[in-house]
Order: sequence, then structure tokens, then C-alpha cells
Amino acid sequence: MKKIPIILCILLAVSMPAFADHPTDQMGLGLVGGGGVAGNGDLGLSLKLPGLPVFWGIHVNLNSSVISLGATGDFYIYDQNLVTQEGFNLDWFLGLGAYASLSLGSGMHVGVGARVPVGLSFHFMEQFEFWIDAAPSLGIGINPLQFPEWNVAGEAGIRIWL
Repeated sequence: MKKIPIILCILLAVSMPAFADHPTDQMGLGLVGGGGVAGNGDLGLSLKLPGLPVFWGIHVNLNSSVISLGATGDFYIYDQNLVTQEGFNLDWFLGLGAYASLSLGSGMHVGVGARVPVGLSFHFMEQFEFWIDAAPSLGIGINPLQFPEWNVAGEAGIRIWL
């Protein structure tokens, strides 16, 4: 009886490239802005390297009392078309990822954890993409030790495919 779930998982993993809508052989570079229920907004850089199935984000938040740096890496499990017409392409995606954060202010805080981004991607020209997502996350805070550390980040960005 345990063979059926194992076979389904293998078939799902093998078929994942068929769902990919983002270019795998191109570099994507863009700007991202966001925020979450556990903190202030930030600005950053979005990067997708050719041949590597991970979407990277580097985020910075500078305000009067705290400087925060963060990094994310997301692998899209599903990346499928919702609507495709001439000159219009709307996709949805679901991924698994990780994050790391460092905040400096009155003290230092370091956090690491996992995240699950889900969102929409609109390709308004072949080389340009606008996207939005929500990414619930669960992790551990260090200095002081805190578990669970959770957040729901919202992000919006624009990316050019080179």
C-alpha cells in the first residue's frame, strides 16, 4: 500500500519541468519590494541565474532605528499558465524556499527558516515580468533564541529576462 504514494511522488518530481513557465536558460534580474506582518517594508534585488532553478532575493530595510538585511531562495514546484492569449500571459506559482535575516539596532537578531511562496506572474512583454506573492514562513530566531518565528511576507516585483 505504501508503493502508491511513492510512485505518485516520483511521477510528480519527474513531471515538474513540464510545468515550468519561466525561462530556464536565461537570467532574470529585477527589483522587489515587500513587507510582512512581523516587520516593516523593504526593497531588494531579484535574481534568477540560467540553469539554476532557484529564484533569489536580497532585501534591505533601512529606517531610523534598525538596519535589516535578508536573503531568500525559492524553488518553484508549480509554475503554470492561468490565461494565455496573444500578448497576454498570466501564470501562478507555488514554491518551497528558505530565508535568512540579520537585523542590527539596539541589539542584533539573526533568523533562519523555511517559506512557501505562492503568487501570480504577469508577462506583459516577452522579456518583462511583473509578479506578486505571499510567502508564509516558519523559522528560528537566534540571539535571543526564539521558536517558532513566523511571518507572512508580501512581495511585488518586476523582472527583465536577459
